[in-house]
Amino acid sequence: MRRFVDRAVACAFLPLLLGFGVLEKRDAEIEAGNAALKAGKAEDALAHYDQAVKKLPGDAGAHFDRGAALYGLSRFDEAGQEFLRATEAKDAALKASAFYNLGNAFFKKEKFKEAVSAYTRTLGLRPDDKQAKWNLEIALKKQKEEEKKQQDKKDQDDQKKNKDDKKDDQKKDDKDKDQKKDDKQDKDKQDKKDQSQKDKQDRQQPKPEPSKQDEQRQIQSVLDNLERSQKDLEKERARVRAVRRAPPERDW
Repeated sequence: MRRFVDRAVACAFLPLLLGFGVLEKRDAEIEAGNAALKAGKAEDALAHYDQAVKKLPGDAGAHFDRGAALYGLSRFDEAGQEFLRATEAKDAALKASAFYNLGNAFFKKEKFKEAVSAYTRTLGLRPDDKQAKWNLEIALKKQKEEEKKQQDKKDQDDQKKNKDDKKDDQKKDDKDKDQKKDDKQDKDKQDKKDQSQKDKQDRQQPKPEPSKQDEQRQIQSVLDNLERSQKDLEKERARVRAVRRAPPERDW
């Protein structure tokens, strides 16, 4: 079934390769181009259509034929431009075919939204065109698939961005923590340095000499300690003498 669909799609997007043949006057270059295109010689056909367009620059049919040759050469951007010129035709049938082939050119370039618009214009001019309906359905499906891909990519990009933002925030937090740690270490070093300098200054600072009152108090304190020590010493000596004079205890 898939092979059938693929073949159907391939056939569906073949443009109307034959010259449209709506010129009021017969033109040798158009006829030669049509013959070459029928023979599968798109390059030769393009050369003839180029000459026809030079002679008839405002003719929608000539641009349509030139677009068909360019399409056959897979030059879809240029073909689309020619089919777009052909949509200016006053003839409704030519106009509808030009929009149809313009849709095919857009589809080949994977411009599915533009292709949908072109096929819709075809059906507006030719409502019973089954081929345009078929192509429109496929183009709509492709458009939805493309929009879904774009949305999925956007979601993935958003998720990646959010993840990157979180990483950046974490890095910033870690950097702030490291900075605070470094600041604290620097402060501790500075405090230690300041304290060391203060201690050094204190050591170098000469001690104040005691006043006369302080000296007298210190001397009196020493004398008092000596006096108490002498009294204590006399008391201890008296106790020892008393113990020696006491008679021995009887043991009978």
